[in-house]
Amino acid sequence: MTRYLSMRLLIIIPTLFATLMIVFLLGYLGPIDPVTILRTQWAAQGVYLNEEEVADLRSQYGLDRPFHVQFGTYMGNLLQGKFGYSFLDAAPIWPRIQRALPVSGQLALGVLAIMTFIGIPLGMLAARFHNTVLDYTIVSGSLFFWSIPPYVLVPVILIITVLWMDIMNVPRGWKGVWHPSYFVAAAIISTRSLAGVIRQTRGGILEVMQNDYVRTARAKGLTEVKVMARHVARNALVPVVTSLGLLVDDFMWGAVFLELAFNLPGLGRLFQQGLAGRDFNMINGVVLFTAGMTMALNLIVDLIYPLLDPRVTYD
Repeated sequence: MTRYLSMRLLIIIPTLFATLMIVFLLGYLGPIDPVTILRTQWAAQGVYLNEEEVADLRSQYGLDRPFHVQFGTYMGNLLQGKFGYSFLDAAPIWPRIQRALPVSGQLALGVLAIMTFIGIPLGMLAARFHNTVLDYTIVSGSLFFWSIPPYVLVPVILIITVLWMDIMNVPRGWKGVWHPSYFVAAAIISTRSLAGVIRQTRGGILEVMQNDYVRTARAKGLTEVKVMARHVARNALVPVVTSLGLLVDDFMWGAVFLELAFNLPGLGRLFQQGLAGRDFNMINGVVLFTAGMTMALNLIVDLIYPLLDPRVTYD
């Protein structure tokens, strides 16, 4: 286990380095930089910069330097624990990520709870009543919601919950996990991922139920609940746990639109603000932090495998 853990941690470092270098290179090669955005914003306020002043501003931010110099400077600051400052308002990046993380983290936990306590039981139920009306209803219903993009589902849900049912006001801003807008937001983000969890759970259960040891357990007189809980679910949920770890990326980038629509101060909106302003330090910081969280979660998922299936070992 120790050797496996050490190897995985060693792999994470070059992966994060490659991810950061690619994102940094895309920003470097882009046609617009933060100074161009600042110049446009200041012009709207009546402050105009000539070409010489623009060049001085780029030199001040180090944007006129070669790629290897800019990237080396950023990596040097990063190794010292510095995520840099925003090009647009000179505010430090790391405190902003710290403020946005609890919102995105609580939203992610809500999505994970929906996929775990709703998606997995629905998949098991569909498998248990395979080729029945209940099976067809669960699968077709999940595929229906999966086919609706978030930018269509969000306004439809708001019309139903705000105008028709009147169970909440227009959700603007973060109001905590017990506000109805939190459950609505978590449900909207989880719709696409929920379909995948249901189908994968259903397929895994159906595959395991065909094994001989399941028929033997039934022949011994065990109830269907005990057969499903002890012999079927535990073996069928290993690939489902894998999919739950891989769905972090879907949540992160699916939350960008939703956090904008609900005005939630999470990582998704922070990334969108950096992208709109070509704030390279903001983009690099959010992408690097999100990539690190994703790799850490996938490592945790791998370490859970032996608990579900004792045949899996890392010795």
